[in-house]
Amino acid sequence: MKKVLALLVLLAPQLLISDYENSLKGYWHGFGLIIQIKECEEKICGLIEFMFVEDGEDPMLILDENNKDKELRSRTLIGSNILYEIDKTPDSKGAFTGKIYNPEEGKSYKAKIRQLDNGNLEIKGCFTVVCRKVGEWLPLNITTNDEGKRVAELAKPLAIF
Repeated sequence: MKKVLALLVLLAPQLLISDYENSLKGYWHGFGLIIQIKECEEKICGLIEFMFVEDGEDPMLILDENNKDKELRSRTLIGSNILYEIDKTPDSKGAFTGKIYNPEEGKSYKAKIRQLDNGNLEIKGCFTVVCRKVGEWLPLNITTNDEGKRVAELAKPLAIF
């Protein structure tokens, strides 16, 4: 019996960390983007999958033209990481720490990400020691329709009134 209790004490934190990590993974809508959060090597990252643009504009032609690294200015934003180096283990407040890229400025900032009680992700950008909420991302369900195209729907539809 003592061995079973000892094993549970050792495994319980790993199970909680795994649940926290898995709560981040999936598709999210924020900043006019659809982002896929997934495992990237030993960390978690957020890949830009889709951009909402004006009619007639091709999102695949939007380049990372403001990037501080001149060699990356010719890449498309779709397929780029907006989140990177996100730790798989949350801090004591349930926030995951890593970096967020702002393509409008071409700069990266320290970021804190945590899942709120309503299921949304709170995104905070940090400059020096000050972190401020910069957005809240909504969870998405991605399905494939009869034509083979992916369709995104809010996991929790907003109120209609």
